[in-house]
Amino acid sequence: MAKKSKSFNIVIYPPKEVSEQAISFSKRLKKKGSLLVLDGKNHFPHVTLYMTEFPLKSVAKVRKLLKQVAAETKPFQLGHLKYRQNKDGYVDVGYRRSKNVNKFQRKIIELLNPLRNGLVRDKDRMRINQMSATEQKNIRRYGYRSVGARYFPHMTFTKLEKFHRSVLSQIEKMDFSFTVTQIGFFHSGEHGTCCKVIEIFDLSKRTCR
Repeated sequence: MAKKSKSFNIVIYPPKEVSEQAISFSKRLKKKGSLLVLDGKNHFPHVTLYMTEFPLKSVAKVRKLLKQVAAETKPFQLGHLKYRQNKDGYVDVGYRRSKNVNKFQRKIIELLNPLRNGLVRDKDRMRINQMSATEQKNIRRYGYRSVGARYFPHMTFTKLEKFHRSVLSQIEKMDFSFTVTQIGFFHSGEHGTCCKVIEIFDLSKRTCR
């Protein structure tokens, strides 16, 4: 029987020049034992806002609401904070948790959460007992653990086979700050990737302050 739901990712979609930087950075990490490489075709650069499971019947409504919220949102800045590598081998750049990005994430989740009909991704269901109490609460309430105080905006470059202590010190540092002007709706793949674009939405054309 065909599955009636899938994992999706609603993201901040970086401008072309930032995406190209991220792809270049990711390719340079390939020789370190990457399990994924950004290419803008099968693995897209992105900053996740909401990754969860939706019934396939809800996809059209999700698209409609994302178009609406994008039209109501002015562009805002996302500021580069630092490069990071966690114990699982993910290498990323973290961004400042500004009021704008926190408010934007909250708005999108509150708008779309009812459409998941209580669904939780299989991956999150399997690992929920390893999460903190706050993350478990977020999974049950929103179908996504990184909400509110647990949200740390970041753009992943790769996932290495294992933690590589010196990987960041060997690569030239770049500034990945940018003005947010688009959001994307994607199918979500392995390792939290955006593997297939559904639609990209432009934010309001009004100038950010």
